[in-house]
Amino acid sequence: MSLVLLDAQSTDEGITATFATERGVESLSGTHAEVARLAHVMKQVATLAPLNETASVWLEEVVVGDALVKLGLGPGGAARIAIYRHRPAGASARPAI
Repeated sequence: MSLVLLDAQSTDEGITATFATERGVESLSGTHAEVARLAHVMKQVATLAPLNETASVWLEEVVVGDALVKLGLGPGGAARIAIYRHRPAGASARPAI
């Protein structure tokens, strides 16, 4: 799944960012620190993805408000992303590798 930032708004609690994904529009609301961490990890994945030819691996999990965002690499230089509204069993906010 890809992520394209459509909008970002400041809220009393932090930031709400709205993204276009292959599955529709997704809004993520979190603290400034959570959204900044997501942006940092997205940048890292975007930098690494073109270097990857065959691996399919999750690299990081980032908590943003009530969502868990998993980011990783897919074959052919693709980035992978999955957004869970409730954390799956065994998931944490630590790196997945």
